[in-house]
Amino acid sequence: MEALLIFFITTLASVIGSLQAGIVNTAVLAHTVKRGPEAGRRMALGGSIPEFIYAVLAFHFASWLLDTLGLDTKGVTILVGSVFIILGLYFAFLFKPVFDLDRVNVKATGVRKGFLLGMLNPQLILFWSGVRLALGPFGFGRFGWVEMIAFGLGAFAGALLLLLQLVKLGRRALEKWQPRTLLLLFRAVGGVLVIAGVVAILRG
Repeated sequence: MEALLIFFITTLASVIGSLQAGIVNTAVLAHTVKRGPEAGRRMALGGSIPEFIYAVLAFHFASWLLDTLGLDTKGVTILVGSVFIILGLYFAFLFKPVFDLDRVNVKATGVRKGFLLGMLNPQLILFWSGVRLALGPFGFGRFGWVEMIAFGLGAFAGALLLLLQLVKLGRRALEKWQPRTLLLLFRAVGGVLVIAGVVAILRG
């Protein structure tokens, strides 16, 4: 039962995390517009696979970190808060949405292209480490192989769902997701994450 809940939680977290207008999202859109929905779906599949890989790596890393540091509930809360603050500062000041089809090289095609682009996003380890660390304070107590697979599959499923929606929207997504609007959105998301991290630390 816990594994199923972890799957749904990580699926939701993955959808939210994949909202960033990064290189995979942009490439999937570009591929869809220039080569059709089928090509876009293949790239979406490839671009979602790294989510599983990075989520599993983060699952192991977070578990190792907790075992090594021997943190209690308060310590975990402070650690999660710190991760949120780091992510929030990144979104608020460093993250720059890119949503320009002309700046994306789409000469390569298919699942392989999406996979390679997705692997160029190692900050996912930080994001998924924060999600994994947050599971403990929410009452989850088992973190074995089954839970790890559920965690990774949820990350994959959420990313794939969002990318397939981009394929469905195609060029219409470009009309709705203007760069300035996206920039303000991620500044706001960054601010919320920083506040959530500070509150978590203070209450810990």
